[in-house]
Amino acid sequence: MGLLDKAKDAAKTVGEKAKEGVAAGQEKIGDMKAKKRVGDLKEELGGIVFAQRTGAAAADAETEITRLVGEIQKAEAELVD
Repeated sequence: MGLLDKAKDAAKTVGEKAKEGVAAGQEKIGDMKAKKRVGDLKEELGGIVFAQRTGAAAADAETEITRLVGEIQKAEAELVD
């Protein structure tokens, strides 16, 4: 195997490793976004529950709680996959 062939193989290997690194980085960013979304949803849920407990809840509070719990479960399931 000539020097040029070795250089091509090395470049190919480096390129593949770079692609793997980018994919791993994108996955980590996706996980971070999902975790932030879960946190935001839980914060919104907490606000609604607090409003319920203090007597200031909107008429559709139960519907909103159900929706938020469903969204949180969906987002958390995506994190596990």
